[in-house]
Amino acid sequence: MAKRCAPACSPVILGLLLWLGLSGAGWAAEITVTADRDPVPVNESFNLTFSADESPDDEPDFTPLNQDFRMLGQSQNSRISMVNGKVSRTFEWTVSVVAKQAGKLTVPPIAFGADRSKALTVTVTDRSAPGQARSPGDDALLIEVDALPKNPYVQAQTVYTVRVLYRTNLGRAQLSPLEIPDALVQQLGDKRNFSTERNGNTYAATEIRYAVFPQKSGALRIPPLTLDAEVQAGGRGGFNPFFGRPIKTVSLQSEAVELQVRPAPAAFSGKHWLPAENVTLEETLSPDTARVEAGQPLTRTLTLKAQGATVGVLPELGLAGIPAGIRRYPDQPAMDEQRQGTGLISTRQEKTALIPDQPGRYTLPAIEVPWWNIAAEKMEVARLPAREIEVGASAAAPVQASVPATEAASTTPASPGAEQAEGGMAASPVWFWLSLILAGGWLITAGLWWRAARRSREETATNPPESRKPSDKQRMRELKEACAANDPERARRALLDWASLRWPDCEMSLEGIAGRSEGELKNAVKTLSRALYGHPRMEWKGAALWAAIVTTDLGKSRAENRGPAAIASLHPPAEAAP
Repeated sequence: MAKRCAPACSPVILGLLLWLGLSGAGWAAEITVTADRDPVPVNESFNLTFSADESPDDEPDFTPLNQDFRMLGQSQNSRISMVNGKVSRTFEWTVSVVAKQAGKLTVPPIAFGADRSKALTVTVTDRSAPGQARSPGDDALLIEVDALPKNPYVQAQTVYTVRVLYRTNLGRAQLSPLEIPDALVQQLGDKRNFSTERNGNTYAATEIRYAVFPQKSGALRIPPLTLDAEVQAGGRGGFNPFFGRPIKTVSLQSEAVELQVRPAPAAFSGKHWLPAENVTLEETLSPDTARVEAGQPLTRTLTLKAQGATVGVLPELGLAGIPAGIRRYPDQPAMDEQRQGTGLISTRQEKTALIPDQPGRYTLPAIEVPWWNIAAEKMEVARLPAREIEVGASAAAPVQASVPATEAASTTPASPGAEQAEGGMAASPVWFWLSLILAGGWLITAGLWWRAARRSREETATNPPESRKPSDKQRMRELKEACAANDPERARRALLDWASLRWPDCEMSLEGIAGRSEGELKNAVKTLSRALYGHPRMEWKGAALWAAIVTTDLGKSRAENRGPAAIASLHPPAEAAP
């Protein structure tokens, strides 16, 4: 009987199982969401718990919560329980959030793959006063901000101060980073801890200072900072981890601060805008003597120091005005920024090796750096006076040609007894002819030497040293390879060489080249300067500079420079012998 029923029942059973499987595949996991507190103050965190009795389709995407809430953290766990012999499993996701505003806020449905949670409405109440926590006390935790001055000049320093005041136990306190569009921000030193009083109450205080440098004029808004901290749930005083009160996360937000940034004043007549609290300019020579010898290297060190400024606004110093007859070899400038509690102190140091070729008196020109005193509201000038260098002749003795010993022997008068050899015999005529041949060889050598020296003097007269300087083609090739290699320092040197041909009377600095340039070339030179001396350092690409160079008159005359710059080979092929 069973054997006859089995074939007939199997299709029915299989169909039922298939129907149940397909029906189960269409069932969606039910996901609920609850809040651990409702209502909740706008400045306090609370937890949203998403629960499901079976595993959802995929991991949750909590991104929609960012519209009305700020997420502080999340966790996941699962529980297994047994009721009346039936085993059940629960999956939970807990998200700690802080509301961005007061009112009735909706927790939107959250996608768990193909499954979605239900929506939830939470009531968020307003806080009593800006910058103060409602719990564990209206004045137990405060955050203060201030900015001085509030009307800075563009690229000038404003000191922004943040103070966190508390008279309750704090745990896991975290302050959001200070990020300001259109401004450079640098923290000044380490945070400072001290005690202070507010309204008759004593607070422990933590203070952090920032240097803010606006990069354009007009209104500049410093956004609020957010402080998230764990505090005791009620009361003040000591906290016992075993018998103390529970803790909760409180979120405070500082006031926004608005600056009115002024442009560079019309009273400033310098080429390079430099706002600062104080500027000094120093010079040292090594060796520090009043007289040097021709060919002796002399190291000139120029140091520019500015208080309340970044290194990016410090100009180039000593590349212009070096008199003819002195070769110069500049080293790469050294930049430094010291972040003190009162502000930023920036230093630019330039070292140049000077080698005089001829004796004489040379004058190193005076150096002037105009700057704007932001405290006195006036232009001042940091100056170095002109300096005279006396160059004497080299102490090395001139090299003289030595006289061959054979010539000395042939021109020395014979002694009375020299005509007779030992035993009264006359000297052999062989020695006479040998001496004569050697003397003739020396005369021929001297004649060839004189002829070579004369030819060298003639070539020097027809081809002066200036004509043996790197050609226009060589300078363009060096600049092209530097741009292709994206090497800003090498490109700077090559650009200075290139500009010395195009503008012989131009100040040999990036600032001087930018002042003589227009359009794309001017912008490309400024970009190179920011890449070299700006803060923070930026990656530099040479394609824009090279494209601007080849569009100039001097670049257009070189047909081979119109193509794209190729990266220079590390092992270039050997050049053919001339």
